[in-house]
Amino acid sequence: MRTSGSMRTLFNAAALAGVALGAGHFLRFLSEHGKNRLQAEKLEVWEGEGGAVPVEPTRTAAQVSPRNAPPLSPRGVG
Repeated sequence: MRTSGSMRTLFNAAALAGVALGAGHFLRFLSEHGKNRLQAEKLEVWEGEGGAVPVEPTRTAAQVSPRNAPPLSPRGVG
């Protein structure tokens, strides 16, 4: 099966666009990975200095947002 010149041009343009989008996605991934690694290192240093209290095995008090106490319910309810 033969392809016309315009079909080949269209295919090459689509392939080039796919490579460009893939490269952009990979670069964003590397950037996010570097930011996350730096943030994890800072958190590790901060925890090493005694700045965090474990709340759960995977979370520290610094990662838990503060919550207000729920209002008291009126007598006779519930």
